[in-house]
Amino acid sequence: MAASTKKLLTAILSTIALADFGLGLNTVVLPLYAKSLGASIITIGLIIASFGVARILINIPISMISKRLNKGFIHIGILLIFLGALGYYFSSFYQELFLFRFMEGFGSGIINTSSMIMLTKHLYKNEQRGKVLSRYMIARRLSMGSAPFLGAVIAYKFNDKAAFLLYGVVMFVALLVALYNKNFLKGIYNGIDLSAEKAKQDISKIKEKIGGGKYKKYLRLFYNLNFIILCFLTFSFFFSRIGSRRELVPLVGVSIMRLNKANIGLLISIAAVIGVILTYYSDRIIKLMGIKKSIVISFIIAAVGVLSFIIFKNLFTFGASIILLSAGGGFSGPARNLYLMDSVDKTHYDEAIGVYRTLSDMGFVLGPFVLGAVFDYFNFLSAFGVVLFIIIAATVLFGFFAKSYDYGYSYPLPDGNSGD
Repeated sequence: MAASTKKLLTAILSTIALADFGLGLNTVVLPLYAKSLGASIITIGLIIASFGVARILINIPISMISKRLNKGFIHIGILLIFLGALGYYFSSFYQELFLFRFMEGFGSGIINTSSMIMLTKHLYKNEQRGKVLSRYMIARRLSMGSAPFLGAVIAYKFNDKAAFLLYGVVMFVALLVALYNKNFLKGIYNGIDLSAEKAKQDISKIKEKIGGGKYKKYLRLFYNLNFIILCFLTFSFFFSRIGSRRELVPLVGVSIMRLNKANIGLLISIAAVIGVILTYYSDRIIKLMGIKKSIVISFIIAAVGVLSFIIFKNLFTFGASIILLSAGGGFSGPARNLYLMDSVDKTHYDEAIGVYRTLSDMGFVLGPFVLGAVFDYFNFLSAFGVVLFIIIAATVLFGFFAKSYDYGYSYPLPDGNSGD
């Protein structure tokens, strides 16, 4: 891995990994805290979903601003998450949680979009891009995955406010690190485009003016079938992951499986560690199987996990379902991001990432809302059935209709395919 890539990864992950750890502390605590304040299951779903609404609203604007100003805004995103953490600590009514969850979502959208734009532009001709992105995902998933157990234990041994206090402390440290890295990341962002790529962008801008407006580049993305199917696939991933792990798992674990917060947090963290281990080897899996096949198999693994719980509905299959959902995500590792890099025009990565994250993040909204409503009006098995349907539908669409770019995934060729 080149020295410049290592420095970029270090600067990004030193802040985002702390943000992921902070957000992970709330995985078990937030829905149960909202319930203790009198929120219904549907309301809890809406509170969790407000995170996704905020991300949807910010993804495209932040990609446009980043491209225009040639800089990222990770420090702004960290600040918003820090303010949300403080809000949780001082909250006393469940209605307040909507605002603080919304602030978290804005912050998360900013840091995720900014970091992916920087990494994608930096790595697009890098023959080790799969390995680099897998290391990026490992650090993030390890941070997010190790936190639920700690947050749940603190809430169980002390109270929910203690977990929120730790969240605030972690985010304050993250804010200090983000401010320290601010100028370095700005310099990286400004130096990302190679001269040849910059020339392509200048030509593209001229074509946009002749062709009738700068927004045509966004419209072209919606005519790209491979890109749209990938967006739906990632939507299904967020729908199942957020709806299950942040809502169904805590609520079903406590009310149906009779587990305490600490046990639920331990299950989620064990699943996350297994996902991280698989992500570590995902680069080799992708080389062996190809990008598309590894994605399809990963979603099949997740579907098997959900199906097993629906059929047997016991404590063992409840744990297996959590683990297999995480294992499915870890199996393919960075494959979805690699497919994104291959399926869109390289001169419009900013716009593509903004649209991709916006469409995908709808899973953050619809997952908790739909599953909460189904759980409340029907039962928890029906809610898991919806998760299974979404995963299968996305897998079938992607498997049968999405183009394969598996010509050796090391780096994309000028025509958008991949090659050695």
